[in-house]
Amino acid sequence: MNARQMIKALAAGVAFIATVSAVIGDAQAQEKHKFSYKLPASAGKYPQQYSIDVGDVPGHAARIYEIERAFPPGTLAFEGVSVVRERIVGYSDYVNTNGPAWAYGVYYLEDGNKVYARASGASQTTFNPDGTKNSISTGVANLTGGTGKFKGIRGSARFNVRFDPAVGRIDAVYDGEYWMED
Repeated sequence: MNARQMIKALAAGVAFIATVSAVIGDAQAQEKHKFSYKLPASAGKYPQQYSIDVGDVPGHAARIYEIERAFPPGTLAFEGVSVVRERIVGYSDYVNTNGPAWAYGVYYLEDGNKVYARASGASQTTFNPDGTKNSISTGVANLTGGTGKFKGIRGSARFNVRFDPAVGRIDAVYDGEYWMED
């Protein structure tokens, strides 16, 4: 092998190593972390909610609402930092508590950082044999960023929330995953 061939072989080797390093770096940077949590109705409340009758069909209302949830220790953590509370601001377009809803959320972490989310889903209300309502909202929440070291957090979670705005009940189950982007 002459000098020119050695230089080409060495350059190809360096390029290969650089490519492998980049792929490994990307894989490490986007390692996915699964999470799952359940919050009882006692963890959440509606500090404010407003419903305006649309007037086209009975029971059609546009609604805006705020939800606050306290997270018991060990319920949810991102990168080892516990979530202490969450605030959600949302709106819905319901006919008798059936229809689409959208929301924006902020997870407040114990170190002072925040993680942001955006959610969309649909709610369906059925009636039990005793006449009580059973309202369930299902959908997807997407993690869209955060502050400090959570600026690049991304992810998604499926949610299933039983709720009753009239009595302030909100119990939730979330299953998802997150990763960190540069």
